[in-house]
Amino acid sequence: MEFDVDVSGEDLLSKNYTVCIANKNSIIRGFKFSVILINSINQNYNDNKYRYKISKKGKTQLKIRLYCVVLYYLFQDLEVPKKFKLNLCRDFDGRENDIKSNLEYFLKDQLGISFNIQFGKLSKDSNAHRYAYLMRKDFKNKMDTYIDLDLKDLEKFLKK
Repeated sequence: MEFDVDVSGEDLLSKNYTVCIANKNSIIRGFKFSVILINSINQNYNDNKYRYKISKKGKTQLKIRLYCVVLYYLFQDLEVPKKFKLNLCRDFDGRENDIKSNLEYFLKDQLGISFNIQFGKLSKDSNAHRYAYLMRKDFKNKMDTYIDLDLKDLEKFLKK
């Protein structure tokens, strides 16, 4: 089995930023960041409640961790095989090693999933590419592909 991962939005900590996983069949899951969630994360980061330094590098590390935490919850929500190929769109250019090590922890160590990871540009036909955009534009959250996460779920892996 093979899964694609894509995002849609300007910045991970911006309104309606979405993370989507999908395969070529009908498995599609996503998460959209709300304004309330983003504001809470930014406030707690600025209050030094997370393990990341208050700096440009620290903020980038926080975003990478949040991205991987969301992927953890997305895959946890699905019944996936214990081994698959994972194609990630190169949305965090230059941070591939950080993403890979985070996903090793979350998917392999926490969920027991073995995966081969590949970074690159996804095809325009990719369900992850299409649905990430559609989810971001779904302002009334009518799609049934979302998972619910709150600040507590995310902070479980962010706090000092």
